[in-house]
Amino acid sequence: MTDWTNRLHPASFRGVPFQVEGEEGTFGRRVQTHEYPNRDKPYTEDLGRATRRFQITAYLVGDDHLAQRDRLIVAIETPGPGTLVHPYYGELSVCMEGDVRVSHSGREGRLCRIRFSVVEAGTLSFPTADIATSQTLLSSSAALNDRISDAFTHVGLKGLPDFAQAGVLAKAKAMTDHVTQALDSIDSRIAAASRLLKGDMSVILKPGSSGKHLIEAIQRLWRSGRRTRHNANMLTQQIKTLSGITLGHDLAPRGVWKSDRPSVQAERRQSNRIAALLRTTAIHEAALRLTQLPHRVPPCYRLINVRNVRYRSICPIPPCTQV
Repeated sequence: MTDWTNRLHPASFRGVPFQVEGEEGTFGRRVQTHEYPNRDKPYTEDLGRATRRFQITAYLVGDDHLAQRDRLIVAIETPGPGTLVHPYYGELSVCMEGDVRVSHSGREGRLCRIRFSVVEAGTLSFPTADIATSQTLLSSSAALNDRISDAFTHVGLKGLPDFAQAGVLAKAKAMTDHVTQALDSIDSRIAAASRLLKGDMSVILKPGSSGKHLIEAIQRLWRSGRRTRHNANMLTQQIKTLSGITLGHDLAPRGVWKSDRPSVQAERRQSNRIAALLRTTAIHEAALRLTQLPHRVPPCYRLINVRNVRYRSICPIPPCTQV
């Protein structure tokens, strides 16, 4: 059987060694007992682990015990937490607590006794700053909206032959059909606006018109949707549908090959730009709606009296101003 003394640690504080004559530790839980009038049973609330404290009786022995004493006093008086190697509990981060008693005796030559108490240092936790996600998203959405106007100004049918113009219009109308089908059961207002946009597409994209007209029309399409601020489930479904539209096959870019005729290449480029405009503005709208999701509100409480005893109860109609 292993001797228990082999498991002891050489005691020291801040690297200054000493011998231990005796020690005592304090452990436990912090509790608060609540007692109520006219009730025989109390309620004891557990508040967490109690702070650990240790009382140590140390001694320094030898011809140089006075020099050892001075080094230990310097270590004890150094501010801040220090490392204590406890003979029974090992390495601990502690702070000195209260007075430290140093005693000498003429009958005990070459010996100095030191009695001190320490308390665990623990950690200091400050509130941490967090990112205002909603405000950051609003700012990013505004920047994206400005970039959209710059990036898609040249979308249109200008310079295309008649058959290429017809091809771009057909693809653009197919894209609006895709939007209508995706949002028909989610947001009827966007679906209705998408049908109107399909009918006006030939006018909006007519040769000579500015791409800004198409950008404004598509932005009005998304903004016609319902703003369901107080229905988180519906708003979440709208956000998922809007972001899901961008992954659909109908809005996917088509390859432009060098082997194709120049008119075919120009037709596909314009169709891809319209698809990219729909995807980008849908993401922009989904981001804006994401900022409308309600924040989690902690429950509020109110005090009620039952037979002259006050109880804390969750208010049934939040938000509430009662305390």
